[in-house]
Amino acid sequence: MTKDLILLAVCLVLLAAAIEDIAKLRISNILPLLVMGLFVPWVVVAGWENDIWQNGTLFLAVFALGSALFAIGWMGGGDVKLMAACALWFDWSAALPWFVYVTVGGGVLALLLMAGRRMVPRTVRDGSSLAIFAANGPIPYGVAIALGTIMTLYMAGPNPSGVAHLPSFVKAL
Repeated sequence: MTKDLILLAVCLVLLAAAIEDIAKLRISNILPLLVMGLFVPWVVVAGWENDIWQNGTLFLAVFALGSALFAIGWMGGGDVKLMAACALWFDWSAALPWFVYVTVGGGVLALLLMAGRRMVPRTVRDGSSLAIFAANGPIPYGVAIALGTIMTLYMAGPNPSGVAHLPSFVKAL
């Protein structure tokens, strides 16, 4: 029960990051900090495992790669921090599925935004305060990071104790 509550809290924080990224093209620093902070009670509840060092190395690798991508202007700073914070929840065996879910999600998001920006009338776009309607504007990649992380948490499972699975009502579908 406690594990479920912690995972629910992580999912809610990730959804808040996605919504903020859509609205403002910005992710507040508190959201990645909350994702990282919720990992501590997860480890306490799930129990310590000797391979938890993999989580730390994945976090450092993602942060280093993200920092390089930020330096050349390919990723936003909030996206880098959110992605690194999410990486803390996985070991190296879950890294590939996580990257695939985030990457495919980002590609689908980009296609939807390109189509959506063309389909929404100019008067609506010009009068909207949402940053995603900016012509040739950036992609709120925090959405793909959040959804890819949620999918990986429930499909591959976090480390330690990758026993998180889809809720029973979803399995029945």
